[in-house]
Amino acid sequence: MAKRKDGIETREKILTVACEIFAEKGYRDAKVEEICRRAQTNIAAINYHFGSKDQLYAQVWRRAVDTAHQVYPPEGGLGPDAPPEERLRGTIHSLVGKTVDPGRIGDAGKLLLREMVSPTDAIEQIRHDAIRPMHDRMRGLMRELLGPQPSDEQVLFCAMSVVHQCFAVGIRLFTGRIPPFVKFNLSTEQLVETLTNHITCFSLAGIQAIRDEIETESNERSL
Repeated sequence: MAKRKDGIETREKILTVACEIFAEKGYRDAKVEEICRRAQTNIAAINYHFGSKDQLYAQVWRRAVDTAHQVYPPEGGLGPDAPPEERLRGTIHSLVGKTVDPGRIGDAGKLLLREMVSPTDAIEQIRHDAIRPMHDRMRGLMRELLGPQPSDEQVLFCAMSVVHQCFAVGIRLFTGRIPPFVKFNLSTEQLVETLTNHITCFSLAGIQAIRDEIETESNERSL
């Protein structure tokens, strides 16, 4: 029993340290030897628990996604019966928080941003599986907000517009590409709320404009 407990503790230590190093250096520059040194273990332990660097990264990334969802749940934790406008705001709050609030998410947030900025082939399928539900939820929201007649292209474009707004500031902060004239003299919580409110207002107005256009075209065809 003690041996099994030691094994669980070793696995957890490796995951924790690997998350720190992958977040700090990225997948390509992170070295297994450094992970071993910081985790006070050896390559044999990593091979035993994970099989390879790729598989270790995959498990670290899965954990990062789970951590981010716990802190900032999809659609703000609202149920399917909530109005779509509120669920859109909850979704935007969740996405913004995951990209600009590393304090609450820690290394998990940095790791997710690294993968957005410089995607790896190591976890292509896992990344797809983790991100696909978010895109599916967003497209569903767009269909609700755009009415019964939008094309698949209109739904996709609106969904992409919202998601890219949410990620843009986080990626710019992460890469240090914020223009010098932009000053974020706000606490992280205030920044998340400010960006959420702006993106929600901007997005709802744009979605409404597209919906009006769809309805106008539909009325003209029916004449």
